[in-house]
Amino acid sequence: MYQLTIFLFVLALSGCSGVPDCRNVSSTIQLDNEVITSLADELQREHIAGTFDGMILVAEGSKVLFESAYGCADREGSVKNSAAVISDMGSIAKTFTAAAVLQLAQSEKLQLSDTIGDFYPTALDDVKSITMTQLLGHSSGLDNFHNDSDFELMDKAQAESRILSMPLIAKPGEKIVYSNAAYTLLAAIVEKVSERPFQDYVHDNLITPLNLSKTGFYQDTRISTRNMARGYGGNDPGKTTFEKGLTWALIGAGGMVTSIDDLATWSAALKNGTIFPAEAPNSVFTEANERWLLGSLAKIDISGEPIVQMGGSTDYGYTALIQFVPNRDLLIVLLLNAHDDKYKNATHHRLSRNHILPILLGRGAGR
Repeated sequence: MYQLTIFLFVLALSGCSGVPDCRNVSSTIQLDNEVITSLADELQREHIAGTFDGMILVAEGSKVLFESAYGCADREGSVKNSAAVISDMGSIAKTFTAAAVLQLAQSEKLQLSDTIGDFYPTALDDVKSITMTQLLGHSSGLDNFHNDSDFELMDKAQAESRILSMPLIAKPGEKIVYSNAAYTLLAAIVEKVSERPFQDYVHDNLITPLNLSKTGFYQDTRISTRNMARGYGGNDPGKTTFEKGLTWALIGAGGMVTSIDDLATWSAALKNGTIFPAEAPNSVFTEANERWLLGSLAKIDISGEPIVQMGGSTDYGYTALIQFVPNRDLLIVLLLNAHDDKYKNATHHRLSRNHILPILLGRGAGR
């Protein structure tokens, strides 16, 4: 039986930037069983120790087993994290870019076998042969195309020029190397094919149909800044990425915000293929190569358990993770806005691997 519990722990610690009440846990959904209770206790200990602030959700099938908020979205204003808070999703934004490409492929406006040369006939010869599948699966051979900042002022033409003129670090399809440049180029191709700004395509074809009202791009006027989580970790604590703006240094590869419930809804849509027409196959989970699926989801193995996931980290302490455990129909979602020196910008991955999965996989969350 599912027990809905609403409770609040307030434990003031001097280490929370001098602001009281930023070591607190507010759980809104918690399954009444030993596994979830153990998970709640473990996460509370890590939060109180200063490892993270943010939101965590665990679902089995369509049932949410656990959803809890930790710490503050705004320490100076003593605004606590909650399901209403909006935070940076980091590279999980790539799943939206991949979904846009896959939608266009489903509608036969492009093919995954299309090459860069089909869209950019003046590109370097070795770059021309890169396929859409290789871009999606991080096997294009494209290196980073900028190193200064995700917020470097850059228009689309400048980004395209840099990417298309770079020497490859490997032949297309030869090596799997994570590439932000590939996803920026995919966003530019979405614009070419759809004849619409990338952000508008994503909003109208992915965000709006799923009613993701708290999801959007940096500085989207449809997103309320009142509910924006500030980041704590790394440089300039207390800032937000949302206020920095979005240029083509980041479009396609990041630059999006969301809430915990929106991110869970999006994850379910990826898993169920509801971003495609009812009769269409779900190509999100089709293999691009031995490491990546077409939907910008990575395949890994943890303690013998197959896991499908996508994570991201951005400036100021934001980290995020969506993680599927297919054999158990589990979904784990982390949307965090603070970390300390324990795991730093790998907090989302280490929190799941070291503290969440061992408990959930030990005995099964719904048992």
